[in-house]
Amino acid sequence: MKRGFSAAFLVIFILFSPLWAPAQTVYTGLIFDAQNLAFTPSASVKILDEDGREVYGSAYVSKEWVEKHGIVSYVKDLAQAKANQRVAGNPLVIKALKVAGPNNRDLVISNEDARRIRDLAKHLNFLDAAKVVIIVP
Repeated sequence: MKRGFSAAFLVIFILFSPLWAPAQTVYTGLIFDAQNLAFTPSASVKILDEDGREVYGSAYVSKEWVEKHGIVSYVKDLAQAKANQRVAGNPLVIKALKVAGPNNRDLVISNEDARRIRDLAKHLNFLDAAKVVIIVP
């Protein structure tokens, strides 16, 4: 009797376990918060990880898209960023750690955040569609 119960429970568990699995969050874009940094907005901004590897920049977007829309939008606060049509819906918000590059035109994010973006970019199109907003000082 015990054996039959265990087998039945196993079958039920296997059949219904996908229902218990947490759903993966779908993000509609990226917001980088640089409002407390000495960041200088630029048409050719790059987002770098702590090791200096590029996470996002003009190389990720088609030349035609960049010429028409730019690679990012700049706003002054989080409310404006979330309301921006470029990322509207459910954007992922990431705090920049520091500025880098000539004239402080690039942003550095944590390696952990960079890994997360790279993993998400495999399944979502927010990088190649330039769905990126930066909150500036």
